[in-house]
Amino acid sequence: MQVPFTKMNSQGNDFIIIDNTVLDYQFSNTQIKSICARKTIGCDQLLILDVKDKNHIGCKIFNQDGSSAEQCGNGLRAIMLFLNREYRFISCTIYVNLIPYLATYISQNKIQVNMGYATFIKDIPASGSCNKITRDNFFYKVTVNDDESSWSFLYAYLSVGNPHCIVFSEDSFIYKDKISNCLNSLYEEGVNISFILNLDEFLEESKTVLELRVNERGAGWTKSCGSGATATGAFVLRYISLPQYGLKNINGVKIRQEGGELYVEHNASNSLGEPELILCGPSVFEYDGIWND
Repeated sequence: MQVPFTKMNSQGNDFIIIDNTVLDYQFSNTQIKSICARKTIGCDQLLILDVKDKNHIGCKIFNQDGSSAEQCGNGLRAIMLFLNREYRFISCTIYVNLIPYLATYISQNKIQVNMGYATFIKDIPASGSCNKITRDNFFYKVTVNDDESSWSFLYAYLSVGNPHCIVFSEDSFIYKDKISNCLNSLYEEGVNISFILNLDEFLEESKTVLELRVNERGAGWTKSCGSGATATGAFVLRYISLPQYGLKNINGVKIRQEGGELYVEHNASNSLGEPELILCGPSVFEYDGIWND
C-alpha cells in the first residue's frame, strides 16, 4: 500500500497529515505506530483527514504510541495550513471527536483556532501515589511525603477538549518527574501536564511572557503543545482575576515554549460567562512524501 502524506511542523511539534478523502485507507494500530516511528517517517502525531464536506472536515488524531487523541491545538493549525495550501480554504470548521473547531488562515505565521471553552474540574481525585490533596478555589494543593522529605505543589485540572493539569507553584519544575508520576497516578487515562515556570513574575507584571514546559500524554516532553498553551492561558486569565491580584482583567497572554511563542486570548462569553479561547500561532510545511507499507 502506497499512501501519500504531507509533513507539517508547528514550532517543533511535527505532524504527518494524510488526506483520506478519496482513497479511504483503513489503518491498523501497528501501521499507525509504524508511520509515527522516527525510523520510518516520524512525527509527534498522525492526523487523518476527510474533506468530503468543506463545512464539516473530519479529523482523527493518533499519538506515537498508537493511542487516539481528543484534540491538538498545534495540529489544528497545521491542518488549516494544509487546507489552505491544498484547497485554498481561508476558514473552515474541523471536527475532532464530533467537536467543532473553527480555524482561520491569516498568514503562515498567524493561524487562529477557536478552541472552545475551558471546563475546570472541581472534584478532588483519589490520592493515588500522592499523600494528601486539598482544594483551594478552583485548584488543588498536593502534599507528598517521600524518603527524603515532605514537599508540595499546586495545580489546576481542566479540560479544553482534552484533559490538562497546570502546575504553577514556584520551583515545581525541579520535581517535574515526580510530579508527572504523581498526577498520572491520579487520572487513570493519563493527563497532559503543563509546568508554568514564571507565574510570580507574570503576576507582578502581566506583560511578561509566560514560560511553559509540557509533558504531553502519549508523546512525552514536547517543544510545543497548543492545547497545553490554551489550557494554561485559560487558567492564568482566571487566576489573575482573583481578589488578591487586584481582580485584573486582561484579554490574552503570550506563552513561550521551547518551539516558540503562542498567543491565547478571550473571545465572547457563553451564557455561563465562560469565555471562548482563541489560540494563535504559526505552522510550516516541510515536505510531501509517500509511505510504503
